[in-house]
Amino acid sequence: MKNLSSSEFSTIREHEEFIWLHDRFVEFEDYAGYIIPPAPPRPDFDSSREKLQRLTEGESSMTKEEYAKMKQELESEYLALFKKTVQMHEVFLNRLSSHPIFKCDSNLKVFLEYNKNLNVRSKNTKERFGGFVKSISKNADELRFINIKETDEFFDGQKKFLTDYHNKIREDCSRADRMTYVHKSVADCYIRVSTGLSNAATGELDPLSKFLTKLADYFETARKTENRMSSDTDLKLSDTLRYYVRDSKAALDLLHRRTKRLSDFETENRNLEKARKNHKDEKNAEQAQQNAKLKFEQISELARSELSDFKTRRISMFKKSLCEFVELQIKHSNAQVQTLRTLLQEQA
Repeated sequence: MKNLSSSEFSTIREHEEFIWLHDRFVEFEDYAGYIIPPAPPRPDFDSSREKLQRLTEGESSMTKEEYAKMKQELESEYLALFKKTVQMHEVFLNRLSSHPIFKCDSNLKVFLEYNKNLNVRSKNTKERFGGFVKSISKNADELRFINIKETDEFFDGQKKFLTDYHNKIREDCSRADRMTYVHKSVADCYIRVSTGLSNAATGELDPLSKFLTKLADYFETARKTENRMSSDTDLKLSDTLRYYVRDSKAALDLLHRRTKRLSDFETENRNLEKARKNHKDEKNAEQAQQNAKLKFEQISELARSELSDFKTRRISMFKKSLCEFVELQIKHSNAQVQTLRTLLQEQA
């Protein structure tokens, strides 16, 4: 980024400051023709803390070994969530800094270079209510825009595709989350099975004791593999789907802004016809009509390019993430098979 004063710098930013930066891009009218990268999601560390608190409260009902394993799992889950949160915020900044227009934005420059707190606070009740009102107004606009006929086949096709794509990708994201949850639940079950077998082994004589111990070790190894499968499914599949739920929504927002410009253009056309009919304020009406036409043509040109880039970027990202996901699934499945084969060979 040539507009920065230095090639290396370090700043500390909180999540609210990322939201502030995102809002600056959304609210700047000159960026209406671009797909604004979706804001990074708010990190949810509260659920991990609640799980750890419940685990601590139930410590008396568990063995020391089982408690230690469960605590280790929660700590690993918290660390994975932290790494994922950092990654999502990095993706947002990378999208901005790699965009030919966004990378020159003055707010991005301040965000990256200003080494002090930006004094950004969370939205108060009045501001949140204002956001709610804007959401209601947007929904009302969408109902009003239903009667606007789209004459451009490209944008008509893009709107239909993106609406269907957004709904389907959101459903797939929910399914992927359920799969991640199942992997995690299986891993938690393996902890109890492994602990139960280890306890049973201490009360039995050889060779049953040795068999139970080896079986407990197998479930402990399988637990680690299931946890890795859960983390990889969440990172490579669920997060990719979740990101494009937000990114496809950003693309739909671009089409909404274009439709609004089209609506304004048609309104000015009607005003011009009325002015010519009444022979009143014709010059002002013509100027307003020309301005509306220019804005509509500009946003259409930019949107066409942005949507084409969105397709290329989306295909590339999905190809990369799904290939990595499949490779990791094959790796973990082979590890499970090898662990089970080893157990059976030892018992032969």
